[in-house]
Amino acid sequence: MKNTLSRPANPIGQRLKFEMQKRGMSSAELAKRADVKTSFIYDVLSGKSANPSTIKLARVADGLGISLTHLVEQTGSHTRMAENLQQDDYVTVPRLVAEISPSGKPLLSLAQDGQPYCFRSLWIKEHLGVAPGFLRMLNVRGDSMEPLLCHNDVLLVDTSKKTPTPPGIFIVFDGVGLVPARLEYVPDSKSQRVKVTSDNPHYTSYERSVDDANIIGRVVWFSREI
Repeated sequence: MKNTLSRPANPIGQRLKFEMQKRGMSSAELAKRADVKTSFIYDVLSGKSANPSTIKLARVADGLGISLTHLVEQTGSHTRMAENLQQDDYVTVPRLVAEISPSGKPLLSLAQDGQPYCFRSLWIKEHLGVAPGFLRMLNVRGDSMEPLLCHNDVLLVDTSKKTPTPPGIFIVFDGVGLVPARLEYVPDSKSQRVKVTSDNPHYTSYERSVDDANIIGRVVWFSREI
């Protein structure tokens, strides 16, 4: 008797489809991020490429913000979730975490633990004006932006916006972790510099060059429990 719980014919393609739908990301957008041809993405999704290049798959995984291992591992639940996401027109927004690289720069990754936050893709596009693939979730840690933002508030961050024009609240990597702060360009500076300010008066403002500010993205929405 044959096993009725046989493996999907194209597990990598199913996982890739699921991860792309979570982020509202098209094949062309992912191909550009991963520096591969769009036809490579299509071949993996369709199963036409039975043995895709590991090097190219690693670049695709990096473009999605996940590990190669996570992309190529196979579970049936992800296939079912992908079908539900497509049917209901919802996307899940991954939670952002950061570690310090040997050079002192942030190494961003997507947290795999906890329950995902789901949003209607139409609301994201029309209300927030953000392409879902660039959206990331972050929990506030600390009191640097009180009273506006409090510890454990949930933030949605547009990672495509990394310049403070116009000024606003951004997520920066301060050498320890990801924190919200108000950013604005310093007028009349010889080089492009930004002023980093906290709403909490107990924190001192400081200036950084744009390159050294480690800007992750602009905060576009937040919520909190009551």
